[in-house]
Amino acid sequence: MKVAWFTHRYHPCLGGAETYGRAIVRRLVAEGHAVDVFTSDAHDLWYFNNPRRKRLEAPAESLVDGARVRRFAIRHYPMQRYFGRLLSYAPHWPTRCRFASYMPILPGIDRVRGDYDAVFGVGFPFTVFSYAALRTARAAGAPLVLTPFLHLATPGDPVNRAYTKPHQIRLLKEADLVVVQTDLEADAVRTWGLDDDRVFKLGMAVEHGDVTGGSAARFRRDYNIPEGRRVVGHLACLDLNKGTVDLLESVAHLNQSRGNKPVQLVLAGTSSPDFERYLAASPHRDADWLTLIRPLPIDGRPDFYAALDVFAMPSRTDSFGIVFLEAWANTLPVVAAAAGGVPDVVQDGKTGLLVPFGDVPRLAEALARFVDDPALAAMVGLAGRARVARGFTWDAKYQTLRDRTRAVMPRRPIARTRLAEAS
Repeated sequence: MKVAWFTHRYHPCLGGAETYGRAIVRRLVAEGHAVDVFTSDAHDLWYFNNPRRKRLEAPAESLVDGARVRRFAIRHYPMQRYFGRLLSYAPHWPTRCRFASYMPILPGIDRVRGDYDAVFGVGFPFTVFSYAALRTARAAGAPLVLTPFLHLATPGDPVNRAYTKPHQIRLLKEADLVVVQTDLEADAVRTWGLDDDRVFKLGMAVEHGDVTGGSAARFRRDYNIPEGRRVVGHLACLDLNKGTVDLLESVAHLNQSRGNKPVQLVLAGTSSPDFERYLAASPHRDADWLTLIRPLPIDGRPDFYAALDVFAMPSRTDSFGIVFLEAWANTLPVVAAAAGGVPDVVQDGKTGLLVPFGDVPRLAEALARFVDDPALAAMVGLAGRARVARGFTWDAKYQTLRDRTRAVMPRRPIARTRLAEAS
C-alpha cells in the first residue's frame, strides 16, 4: 500500500495521538508499505495560534523511521483568533473545518495529492488535518480512515462541546472508517448516524521496551528526591483539564497532615499557559516536595516510572490514556478521574481508583490509600500489569487496523467525482 497520514504533530513531539501515529506508521514501513506523513511544525499545541510558543526545529521534509515526513509551516496573522471565531459560525462546513479560532493556518496542506491506497486523518478538534486528508482521499479515490480521539468528558462540559460540533460530525460522516478507543466514543459516533460497519473500536497499546526497565535510584539521584520518600507521578500536558492543578492541590492537602514524611509529587510534561499562570501564583511552587520536569524525553520514561509508587492523571480530556498502560506495565496502581473514556480503561477498585473530576478531597483520599498501604498498591499494580499483558500491544493493534483498512478498500468509491462536494 501507499499511505498518507495526516496528523497535527509527529515524532519527536510527545502525546497520545503522536504515540499512536508513530507506532502504526513504523509498522506500516516495516511491512514494506510506503508512508507519507503530513503534519505541522508546531512543537507544542499553543504554537498553532501563538508565535511566542515553541516551534519544532526540524527540516520541512525528512525521513523518520523510514516514512517521509513533511512539516507544513504554521502562519500567524494579526487578530487570527478573532477572525477564526467569526469563521466558526460560517454556514460553509469546510470553512469551519479549516479556520475555526483554535485551528492553525497551514497553507498548502489541503492541496496534497498522490496515488494513495489509503488516507488517515488523526486528532480532533484540529480538523484542518482531517479535512485535508478527506480532500486527498477523494482525489485519489482512496478510503478515508479517521481517528478523532474525541475528548467527550461529560455531557454539557465545555470540553465535550469542543468535540461535538456540527462540522466535526459532518467530517466523521464522510469517513469510510472511524477508529474509536472506547465504548463511550463508539456510542457517541453511532448516535450521529454512522453505520456500525464504519465504526471500529481499536483501543491503544504500549511499547513495553520503551517504558520499562528503568532505575529508580538514578531518577531519585538526578532529581534530588530523598531516599525512602513515597512518590506520586504525573506524565501529561501540564494543564487544568489534565487534572494537574487538582493533583498538586491534593498532594499539598495530603502533606499538611504528614509532618516530616511528605509525599513527593513529580510533574512531567509540557506546561500550558493556564498552568504557568496558576503556578506563578501558587504558594506551592517552591515546595521541596514538588519536582517539576518539563517535557520528559522518551528515553527518560523507564526511570520516571521506576521511581514512582503511584501514577495519577485525574484528567477530563482523555479518550483513552496510554500513560495508564505504561504505568501498569511498570506494576503501578493508578488514580484517575471518572470522565471521558477513562472509566472504560481503568477498572475502579481493581486496576486503579476513579474519582470525580475536580474533587480535590476525594483525589487526596485516593492517593493516601495507595501511599499508606503498599500492599494494596502492589495488589492493584499487579492487576494492572496482568490487564496490560492481554492484547495491549502495538503489533496486535496494527494488524487489526491494517486488516480493517484493507476491508474498506475494495468498496471504496471512485471519489474523484466527489472532490467538489468536499470543497
